[in-house]
Amino acid sequence: MVPTSPEKKQLLSKMIGGADLPTSDVVELLASHDTLCKKLTCCHIADKCHSNNDLALLTANLLLRDASDANPTIRSASISALAALPGIEESAVRVLTSALSDQAAMVRRCGALGCVKLFDHAPEAILECGLTDALYDGLRDSDPIVITNCILALDHILQAEGGIVVNKNIAHYLLSRIMQFSECNAVYVLTILLRYSPKSEEELILLLNALDELLLSRAPAVLVAVVKLFLHWTQDHPHLKKDMLEMIQPSVCKILSRNVSETSYLLLDFLSTLGDICKVFGPHYKYFLVRAKDPGYLKTQKLKVLPLISTEDNVCCLMEEVKPFCSDYQSFRGAVSCMGLLAKVSHAAHNMCLSMLVTLLDAPAERVVIAALECLMNVVLSPPSVEKNISESPPDPVLSQSSSLGNVEVQNQTTLEESLSQLSLHTEEPKPELKALPMPQNELELPQNLTDAIVRALSHEHVQEAAPSLVLYVLGTLAPYLDSAPDILQRISSLAFSPSVHADLVTAAAQIFISRPAQTQLLLAAILARAFKCVGEPASRAALIYATLQEHPSDAAFLLGATVKQSFRSNNEECQEQQLGGSD
Repeated sequence: MVPTSPEKKQLLSKMIGGADLPTSDVVELLASHDTLCKKLTCCHIADKCHSNNDLALLTANLLLRDASDANPTIRSASISALAALPGIEESAVRVLTSALSDQAAMVRRCGALGCVKLFDHAPEAILECGLTDALYDGLRDSDPIVITNCILALDHILQAEGGIVVNKNIAHYLLSRIMQFSECNAVYVLTILLRYSPKSEEELILLLNALDELLLSRAPAVLVAVVKLFLHWTQDHPHLKKDMLEMIQPSVCKILSRNVSETSYLLLDFLSTLGDICKVFGPHYKYFLVRAKDPGYLKTQKLKVLPLISTEDNVCCLMEEVKPFCSDYQSFRGAVSCMGLLAKVSHAAHNMCLSMLVTLLDAPAERVVIAALECLMNVVLSPPSVEKNISESPPDPVLSQSSSLGNVEVQNQTTLEESLSQLSLHTEEPKPELKALPMPQNELELPQNLTDAIVRALSHEHVQEAAPSLVLYVLGTLAPYLDSAPDILQRISSLAFSPSVHADLVTAAAQIFISRPAQTQLLLAAILARAFKCVGEPASRAALIYATLQEHPSDAAFLLGATVKQSFRSNNEECQEQQLGGSD
């Protein structure tokens, strides 16, 4: 009942606002017979007692009296305040010991949390009086909230020893009561159970059987917690993971169908850590599709998960669903990246992605063009493979490409690789992450309309200024397929770059020279000469290394990752004719 006195109402308003009240006013409010007034006053005392010694001394007797009140609400509030008062630790220990065995569950809950308050300012009082044993006994309480509070208190008090010790009896007992806990408390208990490991196969089976009902939970937090516990206990039995995924699949789809952004994000973020989930969730891909009204963070997370559930049966449908979001302001980068990953699933998706890239490379917004160029390099250097799973971590593409080129003497290769390892190329914008085995460039099949779109994108001035390192990377890598690569390089070389980007310019020039020596010879010489005069160390170091590599052209091709396409033999012949003409 709210106090009728206007003076008390005014004092309570100040108290709730955090103001410091005179000690006499606090004592007057504490002596009130109103339950709500007592609860608010006890909270104020617990908050202010450490900065006001008189407050603790003058209210201790009243609190001790109220700790024996017939009303469990008043007892609970008084016990919480007593546990926080300094200087009366002995009385607080007696009150807390009695509270942990009180008939009212509310009082037992406050008694467990009161142990935490007392430990914070008088840890020796808790450790010497045996309250930890009483808290361990509280783990078998009939009230699940009391159990949770006792676990919380023990974990806090025993933090120096590694927290609460979970033995076999405690683990089995908590799992037998887990369905009685609230969602929040169940998550906490499941997290604590991660500290226990089954001692035998028979015990493991018993514990996993106890998790079956939780694996069907429709609460996202509980589902995530129980899956973590399942994976922890079965880390030596990976074959059980598929059975677990099949059990949680209906619950996951049900949660996603609610269209609650926060819970969907939590669940999708966790699913992205589970590895190979495409066989179980692939047939149910419609629950994972991006919606136009999804918030930006959820769109991004869904686009990360879609490649993980892609199969040869659904990948084309996923590509069609992702396509509209490639021009979305919030999610265009994630959508284009997702499309590149989907292209690795099958040859049909690969060809479909290339046709979509033609449109994206001609987009009016340079940010979309840049994202499309990054996707292009992932797609053309990472062809689809039936045996490949995109959820796994494939070998490094540069090393893989080097091994596929071959035909280089090992001794020369080692020497030149040591030279190249000293080159540090730091770009101003991120380069595309190539995470798959690349196809040798002499086997690439780029449609003519795609190469034309690439040339137009690379020739765009705003793209060159926004992502110079990416443009140079694409230009050098795809030089055998771009007839106008030397012309684009010449236009880019006239721009002002930082030393790190200038080093990328030297690399691109050397790569283009490998494929088109006749057209690039003079330009390469000019770029190298300019790099030698560059103030920054990366550019001059790159120029020195590539100038040295000119003495070993086959090794240079190997280390630069560039191969000469057979259809461009005319470039070599033209270069030889020029050399013969010069000697004459």
